[in-house]
Amino acid sequence: MMERETGLVAQSRARPVLRLVPALAPEPLTPSGERVLVSAEGFRLTSERLEAAGRSWRLEELRGFGTRHEAPGLKLPLSLGAGAALVVPALLLQPGSFRVTAALAVATVLVFSSIARLVMAADTYWLTVRTAEGERLVLCSHDHQLFARVVEALGEVLSPPEPRPVTPEPGMAVRRLALVR
Repeated sequence: MMERETGLVAQSRARPVLRLVPALAPEPLTPSGERVLVSAEGFRLTSERLEAAGRSWRLEELRGFGTRHEAPGLKLPLSLGAGAALVVPALLLQPGSFRVTAALAVATVLVFSSIARLVMAADTYWLTVRTAEGERLVLCSHDHQLFARVVEALGEVLSPPEPRPVTPEPGMAVRRLALVR
């Protein structure tokens, strides 16, 4: 009787099974059949158009794009926080008065607000596109990964700009560089 039970238990154990999982989900399509390459709040890049800032441009209309990276200025919060942190011990040694207490409260607020500013500081990334009408700001983001995906996708779908020949101004001498070994 004991043998039957162990046989049933052995048969009911799960066996390792190799399961095939489908590949990554295909890129979503718009109702017009365009592939969505990158989508974010207020911004969408498809295989045929760019939609941003309440406008839409066909990729053929775009002449290029530019990026700008802006780091936040941290010198002022650092100097205010450091100055206030140096003042706090000196204020604690003074005899108690209303002015000292008020100065201590202000210094404490400066220290903590400086720390908060440093914690919340984030880089800003700007994307502009060049069209026949001029340059347009289409994306401003603090998300570096999203911005990198957008720039990579735009670089893939836009043809590289043709190099413009440099034409010298009248009266200016043309300088040519030569490689000499």
